[in-house]
Amino acid sequence: MFTGIAEGKGIIASLERDDDIVRITVNHSLDNNDISINDSICCSGICLTVVKQNKSSFQVEMVPETIERSTAKYWNEGTIINLERAMLPTTRMGGHYLQGHVDTVVQIKDIQHFENSAIFNISVDQGMMKYIVEKGYVGLDGLSLTVAKINNNDFDIALIPHTLKITNFGTKNISDSLNLEIDIVAKYVENFSKPHTKNV
Repeated sequence: MFTGIAEGKGIIASLERDDDIVRITVNHSLDNNDISINDSICCSGICLTVVKQNKSSFQVEMVPETIERSTAKYWNEGTIINLERAMLPTTRMGGHYLQGHVDTVVQIKDIQHFENSAIFNISVDQGMMKYIVEKGYVGLDGLSLTVAKINNNDFDIALIPHTLKITNFGTKNISDSLNLEIDIVAKYVENFSKPHTKNV
């Protein structure tokens, strides 16, 4: 489980394919003393398990399901990703609960740059818009962000200079893809409200 408050950026140093598995080595500047094998790390919105680690990098593995449902299909050597270690019981809840389970891939439709801040307009499939509410939370590339405005098939998020500096949003361009995770509460509410047949 994660909070959506990025701890920094990582750079993909290598991708190795082994049949259906892709192994990714990520160079980073996090506290390596607090990263161990079997730890979960959110990599731009995807919860991945550390299988190897050394002084300044760690390795994770991905299966086809993860790759096909996320922007991982576009990752290459040099790709910058957002990093967050799994939350602790003592973690300040600055964002909202994120599982690291990507619901869909969305696109940046427009970016308005101001002197220090920026507004990103995000294009979303119509079927997902019902989960997006103004002033509610969304998970984009692993970040917990507030919806500033909603339209028919898109919504806006406003980013402060700090976020642009410490995350990959500072390098994003129009038409770039992002991992979207909607609020798990919305999905539970929808599921509970559906009629269910009892198995006999």
